Amino acid sequence: MTAQATKKKAPPTAEVGGPEDLVLYSPEEVYEKRWLPFSPRTLRDKATRREIPHSKAGGRISFSRRHVREIHAAYEVRPLRERKQPA
Repeated sequence: MTAQATKKKAPPTAEVGGPEDLVLYSPEEVYEKRWLPFSPRTLRDKATRREIPHSKAGGRISFSRRHVREIHAAYEVRPLRERKQPA
């Protein structure tokens, strides 16, 4: 008799666009592709401190394209003209 492992179902997410969004990249790959201006060490440090979104599947810090887009957006600076003026 063999035991089957039970898998928890991940909650559905509406933000996943396709199979390419499910691919995970190491901090080195993100750095090599020049997607973010951070070194692999900095990406790991920020992820460990939970300052940036990441995945810890398999015990390793990794990033999806969605994570990279979120990190990029978090560091975006908007012009002062776009800020709301107090009433």
